[in-house]
Formats: sequence, structure tokens, C-alpha cells
Amino acid sequence: MRLRTLAFCLAVAVSGGAAAGPSTPATPPRVHQQGGDALAGEVAARIDAWFAPLAATSDISGIVRVERGGRLIAERRYGFADFEHRTPHAADTLYSAASVTKGIVAATLLGLRDDGRITLADAVGRHLPALHGHDGITIEAVLRHRAGLPRDFPDDVDMTAVPGGAAGWLAGHPEALRPPGEERYSNVGYALLAQVAAAAAGMPFAEAARHYVLAPAGMLDSRIDIHTADHFARGALPYTAGPAPTGVMHPVPAPLEVGSSGLITTASDLARWVRALARGDHPGLFVGDDPLGSIDAGGSGGDRFVSVQGTLPGYAATAIAWPEDDVSITFVGNLFSYPVLDLDTTLRAIVRGPAPAPPEARPAEVALADAHRALAGRYAHPDFGRVDIALDAARGGMLLRMPERSAYWSFHLTPNVDGALHWRGFDIRFVRDADGVVRAIPRTRGEAVAMAFADVPATAQEAPVPDPEP
Repeated sequence: MRLRTLAFCLAVAVSGGAAAGPSTPATPPRVHQQGGDALAGEVAARIDAWFAPLAATSDISGIVRVERGGRLIAERRYGFADFEHRTPHAADTLYSAASVTKGIVAATLLGLRDDGRITLADAVGRHLPALHGHDGITIEAVLRHRAGLPRDFPDDVDMTAVPGGAAGWLAGHPEALRPPGEERYSNVGYALLAQVAAAAAGMPFAEAARHYVLAPAGMLDSRIDIHTADHFARGALPYTAGPAPTGVMHPVPAPLEVGSSGLITTASDLARWVRALARGDHPGLFVGDDPLGSIDAGGSGGDRFVSVQGTLPGYAATAIAWPEDDVSITFVGNLFSYPVLDLDTTLRAIVRGPAPAPPEARPAEVALADAHRALAGRYAHPDFGRVDIALDAARGGMLLRMPERSAYWSFHLTPNVDGALHWRGFDIRFVRDADGVVRAIPRTRGEAVAMAFADVPATAQEAPVPDPEP
């Protein structure tokens, strides 16, 4: 999931300002609550307390679903699957699940191993001749991000048109490879593994994944596809934080490949997947220090949990399950804004407590003024590198772009009082202080930390960006 590249920069915990809200507010939550379950009422109240204020300001959109023993006990739906037509979310609405796909890839490979078609020690080149001779690039090394592969393909590469797919591209770009051994997170690697699975299974990866993983888990509404969910009849449209009156806009799409992403799913199917992981359907994923396939496992005793999550421009998916009492909570959504960055922490608190503090309203949106336009320019940031703030002529607002990054790193900036601009995607406000210095101030609990920006010419070297966790 490519948007995770920046998510390391802050832990999302909102603090306040005046109330803000679009002129076309989100729908009231659609409610399901199962009688007779003591957990249902408490969890439903916690969900409403945290999600409803964010939906009212168009900062969250999607479905929250809680199950016990595979039985739905509480569900809430916020926002719209299609804001333009005010189409509500439904039980069969489809969402892109981004990096959740990696766990499907890993489980498919383990199924092929159990059938005797591969071993994890196999060199990838044994199954993909384009990489013959690269003996250090084994299936297990790629699964554990230790094969020396690059993080992403270049943005101008259309993987549907590359002869030989990921293997062919890597064979033609040996300069992209590093010696295997050291951990180096790689989306490219999981695209490569999807090719390995297809070759070993003798069928397209989408069919292999359905045979080994999706169908056994009961995920009958899910599929693997290179396109995002909006390309399908029941797919939610993707959004990111945007200008009034709706408060949302469509994002620039990210280039995709099957393997690191590609899972299209529903809320109930994602719950089936995380519950399958929690009950031990794929034990091979949990051998070693870290689970395979971007799966997380934590806690101890009766609070052990398994979780999966992923984000793409316009989509977010998170699911957590506790095996000891067979409870799960799932979120699938179609709006990228700051609440989704730390949503796993919030969902755990909703189920296990203590209840997360209700989010305070973000700063009120005001009309764009000269003080906001005066923030236009190029700046250097210690974490994000070069950042451009510019007038968005098409929408009449302000945009943030990263000139050294992909086109989809483009974000609307919401004008606030005192000439400030709010980067809602990451909950950071840009302000010019009394000394004329532009600062980026995260809205975090406790004392805000100012991060100074310095005006630099376009030829200045980009500040280094630390590699985040996947």
C-alpha cells in the first residue's frame, strides 16, 4: 500500500479547533445491533462516538462491522459509496484492500507448498526463467522482504504491458537489485510472488488465490484484479480530502500491480479473512519472528490478536480478530483522510477498551484569502523532502505536491483562520509565524511540535526520507 510511505510521520490523535462541516453532510449511520449480546451495545456506542463526528465533516466514509463467533453483532455505515450520487454503503459494496493482498499471496504460496508444487527455499528463477541464476532471490527471502528487491516499480511503468511481468522487468533492470539478506520492504517482491504462484499453479494468480484462499475462507464476493474497486458495478468510488461543498475529491490514481495489491472485497469477506487467520487456518504464515504477508500479530494471553490493513489513494481496509473469544472488528472505506492512518489502534480500543476519546473537530474551513495564497512556494521538510504548495486553478483552492514523488502524492489543503492551511490527509497545519517562517504543525495530543520549513530553489537536494514500516 503506497500511501503507507508517509504514514510513519505521525500517530493520528486529533485535537481541536472550531467545528467544521461540509454543506452536504454525510448520511446518518445505518445501524445494525444484535440483541442478546452484552458486547453489542457497548461497542456500537463507542463506534458512533468516534466515527459519527468524523463522518459529519467528511473525514471518514465506510463500514464498521463487529462479529462474535462469525455472527454480526454491530454494524455502522457512514458517508457514501458515491458522494456525487449520494449512494450509501451497502453490505455488498466492494472496496480495494491494498496491502491486505500480500497475506493472500503468502497463503496461496503455502497452499502450493503443501501440494508439493514449490518449496519456500526455491529460487524464484526455478519457476520464472527470466530470473534464472539469481539464486539468492528465494521465495522465502521475497516473502520476508530480504531478497534485495526495490520498493516499487517506476510510476511510468505499466505492468500490464511489460513482457514477462515483474520478473521480466527485474531481469531488464539489474541495477535495481541489491544483495539479498538485509530487510528492504518491497511491493515489487509481492508482485513477483504472484507470478511465481501463477506459474506453479498453472493458472492465473486470481484463480489460484480463489482456489487456495478465498473460496476456503468463504470469501465468495472477493476477487483479485489489477483494477481498483471502482471499476466494478458494486465498487465504492475512491475519495480523498477535498474542497467544499462536499469536502472530498477523487484522488490521482496510483499505478498498481497484482500481488502487493489487487484484493477487492466486502466488509463481511474481510472479516472472514481475519477470522480465518485468527483461528489458525494458515499456521505457516506465523512461523518465525514476524508473520508473512504484511500480517500483524500481537498481544498476549486472552488479548492475543491478528490484524491486517492496507491503504491506497481513496481506499482503506483494516481488520482485527481476537482468537480467544472469537471477536473481530472490520473497517472498509473509500476516503483517505487522517483518521485512517492509525485506525488499527482505534478499532482495538473500540472492542477491548478503554474507549477511544471522541475526536475533536478539526479547524473550521474558511474562504480562501490572500494570506493562504501567500503560502505558495517550494519548501524542504526533514521527513517529506521537497514540498510544493500551489494554487489549484481548477478548484480554486490550494494543493500540496511532492515534486520528487509520484503524481498521486497530491493533496488538497483546507484554508483555516489566521491564514493557515490544513493538510487533512496527514492532519498537519501550515502556518507562517511572526518571523515569517512557514511551519508544519501536526495536530497531536499534548504540545504541538513545529517543524520548520525553509524556502529552497527548485534545484535543491531533497531532504532524506526514512523508510517506514510497511
